[in-house]
Amino acid sequence: MPAVPEWDVLLRGGVLRALSQRGCRSGWTVSNFRGRARLHITARAAGGHRRQLLLPYPWESDQLEAIRDGVVKLYGDFQEGIPLEQAVAELGAAMAEAQARRETPSPTSGTSAPHTSAPISTAAGRPVPVDWPGLIRRYQQHKLRSGEIKESTWERLYKPRMALLLKTAKGPPAVRDAKHLLEAQADLWRQRPGCRTRRLQIQYTAALLRWGVSEGLLPAHWAPPPDLTSTIGRSRESKTITTPIGVEDILAMVQAIPDPRWRLAFQLINAFGLRPEELQHLQLRQGRLWCTYEKVASRGKTKPRPLRLLPCDSWAAAWNLVEPFDPALLPPMRAGFGSDSFSRYLLRREHWQNLRRQYDAQGEKLVLYSCRHGYAHRAHVICDLPPKVVAAAMGHSVQTHLAAYSRWCGDDVVDDAFAKAERRLSETAET
Repeated sequence: MPAVPEWDVLLRGGVLRALSQRGCRSGWTVSNFRGRARLHITARAAGGHRRQLLLPYPWESDQLEAIRDGVVKLYGDFQEGIPLEQAVAELGAAMAEAQARRETPSPTSGTSAPHTSAPISTAAGRPVPVDWPGLIRRYQQHKLRSGEIKESTWERLYKPRMALLLKTAKGPPAVRDAKHLLEAQADLWRQRPGCRTRRLQIQYTAALLRWGVSEGLLPAHWAPPPDLTSTIGRSRESKTITTPIGVEDILAMVQAIPDPRWRLAFQLINAFGLRPEELQHLQLRQGRLWCTYEKVASRGKTKPRPLRLLPCDSWAAAWNLVEPFDPALLPPMRAGFGSDSFSRYLLRREHWQNLRRQYDAQGEKLVLYSCRHGYAHRAHVICDLPPKVVAAAMGHSVQTHLAAYSRWCGDDVVDDAFAKAERRLSETAET
């Protein structure tokens, strides 16, 4: 029997590692079938029926990244309820489209040209293409190597926006400098000035361009303007602020969730004020539940922290979540996509939809993060805990805490706080 080539082992191992990072512990493997990549899914991992799917990739050494990324995408689609046959067909269509773009001849030379290149001018006046894919790869390496972001953050936030950058850089019309590129992206949301999606796309693109110019990888005319306000635009719509979920609604929602795995997840984020992503980073240490998630942000990196129930939440204490805790009892979620997976599940629950409509009717907005907001709200309004203490318990800085949660400090909250202070002072004076 001929020896298995080294790249074959690396390919299989790379797929397994990528899947494990996204919550797939076992059951998904790839192999060679007559020169094509084939995906195997065990009955347990596929929901009761063993599956074998032929993928649109040749089993070759230069296809390692394509096969790995394709299988990861299929796993994500499967978790979101998309039929695997449909997901494989979409992979094939995307691959065929990419191949067609690569083979499209240049209108001037009649030869193939990279579809993501944009002409720039040299001193001699000759157009020189920008290697956008190469630039993005180097930017990704810089962000990961410097520790500014994690790989899951790149996959979740940067990668989709970099893909859109490649699309707009392609044209038509061909972009010639930073101004044209940013305006081409703004035109994608011309009817929605100032919207969050448009703002983030332009900010991420500007950051890439700024880095490319500073590193000498792009000429100076690719430097974005220091003020992006006019390109982002100003929203004409009033922003709806997400609001804390009420305790009665928490308890009713727990009763309405049929799957014990998702029910436990919902109980945990409400009882401890967790980010949905933190569900994948919980462990028991000497009888206490800890969160080991490290969120990288502009103000630094969060530290592992012990989780605490609020003194006012006797209903959460009655759930007895700590002693029997086992990560295997939680639902599978892709690393970096915890909030997305959880939100999709809740949106399929009728009671959650009813609650959202009730909140909308009151001019409020109910989202998954309303559970974390509810923890902060109860900590301040009911328990009278200071912001510094609550921020530490929730795993973020005091500045972030005040910026996020001071928006709910209405007149009723202020009046209640003053009344409590007056009572405390009166009791102190009497003693």
